[in-house]
Parts: sequence; C-alpha cells; structure tokens
Amino acid sequence: MDDKTGKTNKIIDYCIFFAMTAVVAVVTFILFKNQAVHGIIYHESGLTIDRFHSDMYAYMQEMQGLDSGYSFPYPVFFKLSALFDLIFSPENSVALATCLLNTLAIIFTKFSFDHLFEEAFKDFSKKKYLIFRILTSLFAVSLFFVSMVVPPFNRFYIGTKFRYTGVFSPNPFQNATYMAARPFAIVSYVYFMKLLSEYEKDYKGKWRDYIVFAIAFLISTMTKPSFTLVLGAAAVVVILVRFFANKCRTVKESIFLGLLFLPTIIDLLYQFKGVFVPSTGEVGGVGFCLGDIWFQYTNNIVTSVVYAIAFPLVVLVLNIKRIKSDYKFRFAWLFYIISFCAAFFCYEKGRRAVDFNFSWSYMYGIFFLFFESVIVLIEDLADKKRKGFAIAEILAFLVHLVSGIGFFLKVFSGETYY
Repeated sequence: MDDKTGKTNKIIDYCIFFAMTAVVAVVTFILFKNQAVHGIIYHESGLTIDRFHSDMYAYMQEMQGLDSGYSFPYPVFFKLSALFDLIFSPENSVALATCLLNTLAIIFTKFSFDHLFEEAFKDFSKKKYLIFRILTSLFAVSLFFVSMVVPPFNRFYIGTKFRYTGVFSPNPFQNATYMAARPFAIVSYVYFMKLLSEYEKDYKGKWRDYIVFAIAFLISTMTKPSFTLVLGAAAVVVILVRFFANKCRTVKESIFLGLLFLPTIIDLLYQFKGVFVPSTGEVGGVGFCLGDIWFQYTNNIVTSVVYAIAFPLVVLVLNIKRIKSDYKFRFAWLFYIISFCAAFFCYEKGRRAVDFNFSWSYMYGIFFLFFESVIVLIEDLADKKRKGFAIAEILAFLVHLVSGIGFFLKVFSGETYY
C-alpha cells in the first residue's frame, strides 16, 4: 500500500469517526442538559418524581460556589464549568463541560488505537487497511456506549436487584465527574503502559513520556480520584514485582518511575482531608468490610460480576496464554482485580457509606478491562488463524453494546439509571 493510498484511507476513516463523534456529542449534550434542568426542577420545585436522575444538581451548586451538601476537593470539572458559566447558564455550562470532556475521551481512545495498530496494519492491502481503520473507529465510539448486560426481561436478573446498581457499567451516564476525569485517565493509562515497556531500559531518555504521564495523572486526580487509587495500587504491585524479579538491580529506574506519582500523592492527601476527615460530630474516614455495602445492592456479587464483564471474560478464556506473554493484557486484569477489591473491602464511613463511592474505582476497572479486551479482539480479528475466536468475542461485545444502547435510550428518555 503506497503512502498516497494510506493518507486517503486515513481521511476517509477520520471523516467517518468524527461524524460519529459529532452525533455522540449532540445526543450526550442533550442528556446532560436534561439532567441539569430536571435537577433544578426536582430540587427547587418540590416535585416527587426525579426524572433524568443524576448528580448534576450538586455539581451546579458546587460550580456556583453554593453549598452542595457534599465535599468536592477536585476542582478541574467545576472550574471548567465555571468558565463556561461566564457565558452560558449554569445548566448549559455543566452540560457543555461534561459533553466536551466525554468527547475528548472518545477522541483520545481513537488516537490510542490508531497509534497502537499503525505498525500492524501497514502491510495490509488498501481495502483491508481501510476496513480495519474503520473498525477501530467503530470500537472506539462503541466503547463509550457498552454497559453491563441488561437482560430483556426483569425475571432474568439472576441474583441481582437492579439493572445497574450493584452490577455497574463502564459508562455511568449519571455521573459527570467520572466522565470528566476519563480523558485524563485514558492518557495516564496509555502512557503508563508505554512507560512499563521502557523505564527499565532507558529511564532517562524518555522524559517526554514521563512528563505527559505525570501531568495527565495529576489532572485526572484533580478531576476525580477514583481512577488514581487503582492505578497507583496496581503500579506499586508491578514496580515491586519487577524490582525483585530483576534481583533488585533496578533501584534508580524504580525510584525514578515512583517519583512521577509524588505530585498526585500530595494532591490525594489534600483530597483525603477534604472528603474523609469528619466535621465535628460526624463519623468519617475509610472503613473495611467484606462486601457489606455491595450486598445492599445485589444478592449475588458473582452474577453481578458476570453481567458487568462478560465480554472481557470471553476474551480472557480465548486468550488465556496472553496473561503470560502480554503485559498490557495482564496489567488490565490486575487493574480490574484491584478495583474489585476496593469496592468489596472499602467503604466511606458515616452518612455517605450508602453512596458506595468506591464503586467508581470499580467502574474504571471495568472500563479499562474493556479497553484492553477490545485491543485483543482487533488483534484476533487481524489474525487469520484466530478469526473464529474473534467472532465469539465480537458476539460477546455486541451483547454489551446492545444492552448499553438500550440502557442509554432509557436514561435519555428520563428513566432512572438504577
């Protein structure tokens, strides 16, 4: 395939991708605007039915400097919303900020996929090259609509109480700060994967990668710390395992990589004081349990896990040998397991225990497990010997996607996300 053909195919692909992304931006803005507007109606007009239920009303209060009743010591989303509030109404401002950051996450995902597969696709015929580039666009966009598996009839909810709560989705449309932090989380995750492949070989020569990771990781933390807690814990595990596997010969390399986390750790300490240190007369802090909070929302955590990650489980079964050979695939599962442990063992003491805030970390675990599993799916699809496996993986992915689109349409129409 010549360079001219490659450029033409890239243009065609990007036209399709940005057209899809524009449609997503429009429909998600409408949803976020409705969440903001109906939040005002519900809280200020005394209605008993909360349509388009979300956290958007509290975010608008925080953005305007009013007492939201909650502590949000992570300012990025609120400062961006306040910037838009200089021009637009509060409800338009939070909706626009959420829509913008969610759209950036889709774009970052597409660019990450393209960068990852460019070398693998370069020897394809021009037709096959175009098909696979368009496939990466389709997967990049659809990744932001997959959800937990939603059975067509309520009687098939085996062991669970709700379609979303207790099962959880990689795309919780009702929580703007999760979506606001996600573009920075994606950059952090991708660059950390890159650093894992190079820091032991040339830790001084990749300073640009170190800077990008450190900045993106800090901004993600300053937007919502849920992702940070999991990546930080997973990073400690990986760095220590590699350090001892190298017979303690990578002291400088390990310390240098660890120092990148220092700005974020300082910010986390500030956030911990704002969120977990109680006011006078209140109970606060982080407690430990054995799924007590989770069991308030489901009768069977195993079933809930299967509904949440059926597609990655299929990919794992069909690619079990990759756990040894593919460090990215292995890290995605480590990331998920740590996020699961955070949700199962940890809770926020006091009145906010019932909010199950460690579930946001779990949902990041689900999202990045899907992210890495899609990469494996595309690689399987490009391998003639594994196309049968790829078809099974696609079918599993489509179950989540169909469920997700149905779930989005219900939320878009004003139904509760529960």
